[in-house]
Amino acid sequence: MSIVCIKIGGSTIDTQGLLPELGAGLHNLIEQKHRPIIIHGGGKSIARHLNRLNKELTFVEGHRVTDEETMETVQMVLSGDVNKRIVNALLSTGVAAFGMSGVDGGLFTAEKLIINDQDIGCVGAITGVNTAIIDLFHDAGMVPVISPVSRTIAGEIYNVNADLAASELAVALKADHLIFVSDVKGVIINSEVKTEIRGAEIEELITEEYITGGMVPKIRSAREAVYRGVYKIHICCWYGPETLTNELAIESSRGTVIY
Repeated sequence: MSIVCIKIGGSTIDTQGLLPELGAGLHNLIEQKHRPIIIHGGGKSIARHLNRLNKELTFVEGHRVTDEETMETVQMVLSGDVNKRIVNALLSTGVAAFGMSGVDGGLFTAEKLIINDQDIGCVGAITGVNTAIIDLFHDAGMVPVISPVSRTIAGEIYNVNADLAASELAVALKADHLIFVSDVKGVIINSEVKTEIRGAEIEELITEEYITGGMVPKIRSAREAVYRGVYKIHICCWYGPETLTNELAIESSRGTVIY
């Protein structure tokens, strides 16, 4: 039975009709003897709440600069509103979903993330994954739905990039597949989806600015996950309940596969 980690981007979650279709897609995976795990973002929802607080949004290499006040909002939105909306929708389709964050059960252990010698606040990188927590839910026939908010050993709560969290989880679980579902069809090169990318190509594509913005940490985390044992990484948009099963097969994949 293969493990399939699925990261759903925040902008994708808000797409009308997507969550019921996600439920149908998960049923398809389960029927085919896959073990799905959902990791989600929530950037759009976070931005809406921060705008109400007149908080300026600043990013460094795709990571949101997060002060303590912003961190309170991030945790409330990701681990509260967004997580429970997903769980509620999946339960309505008959999927036995259970919502949690990286804090719960000590699923994720994090430490402060420094980028180019710059402190970007309450932002962390995952240093440990308690896979026994995931095993408990799978043994109970439940699908974990995970917010990437995490804690340090000292108990500090950090915002963690959901792409990086998904990659670390996939590596720790020795997942067969990691699917990034976002609002883009894949990696676009010269106006076309590049169907396959080797890890060695990635930095050159970033340097040549074919890969920019939030796609940079996504692609780099995908590369590291492949190097550390995940069989295949998929980057795609959502195009219906068949998306997940289609992307697992070479002949029906519409997105980008990273080896």
